[in-house]
Amino acid sequence: MSLLGLDIGGTNLKAAWLTPDGVVLERATVPAGGAIPRAALMAVIERTARVLAGGRAARVGIAVGGAVQPDGTMTLGSTNLPNLAGIPLAETFAALLGAPCRVEHDGRAAMRGEAWLGAARDVRNAMTLTFGTGIGAGLLLDGRIRTGAHDGAGEIGVWRLLPSPVSGAWPSVEDLAAPGGLELGRHARDYAALLAADDGGGGGGAAERATVFDLVGRSIANAHLLLDLEAVVLIGGVTALGEPFRAAVEAAFLAACPAEFRHGLAIRLGALGPYCGAIGAAAQWREDAAA
Repeated sequence: MSLLGLDIGGTNLKAAWLTPDGVVLERATVPAGGAIPRAALMAVIERTARVLAGGRAARVGIAVGGAVQPDGTMTLGSTNLPNLAGIPLAETFAALLGAPCRVEHDGRAAMRGEAWLGAARDVRNAMTLTFGTGIGAGLLLDGRIRTGAHDGAGEIGVWRLLPSPVSGAWPSVEDLAAPGGLELGRHARDYAALLAADDGGGGGGAAERATVFDLVGRSIANAHLLLDLEAVVLIGGVTALGEPFRAAVEAAFLAACPAEFRHGLAIRLGALGPYCGAIGAAAQWREDAAA
């Protein structure tokens, strides 16, 4: 029984066709996302699934950039896929693709993927931190993916870590630190430029670098202090910057977390690259497929 994982992001659709034991047979990235009409997005998804798996996928897992409500829909303002807001996702995709579908938040799907085949295979308590249009997290606690009482665990991006402003909206972590965000009206950040900024120069680039990495470091420290993690796995397009990015995040975490509570937390780059969400989406069916 083969599995198909689809990760529908703000700008790209990533797909992976794989066996139940984790052998990736095919994978693809196709430009598509929240900015195109719904019918066009559905056509891209159907064509990609047909070309990649040839109709041979018995189960489909889908990751979406947004909070899935208890009724299986997403609401406007909670997703970077406004073209999918308000529809029953699992039922809609099952009808489109002719196979049973399961849908979950892309941050949680990424955690499933890294826990199954990637950088969190050796731990029982971990968090993925996804840097994309927004900033999201997935949680692995005591060896199990955690969803929370309202299916909303891991919404680190909407944390408000700065004092409330005198006027205007209270900015969230992703408002101030997400590398993307134009689709949601946020300023996009060039992490490569931030890493190149002179720490001691006092210029605007250095100040923005300090603000962005401080927020990321404090977010990780607060999550670790609350959950007592073993590893944090960094994923998203900016992780292509490699070790300089990872080291900057680690330095910010070390500055924010009291030494006696760090407990050797490992901060790692994801091992599955851009397909961790698609692989993790397919992993929703692992136990069923192995049965």
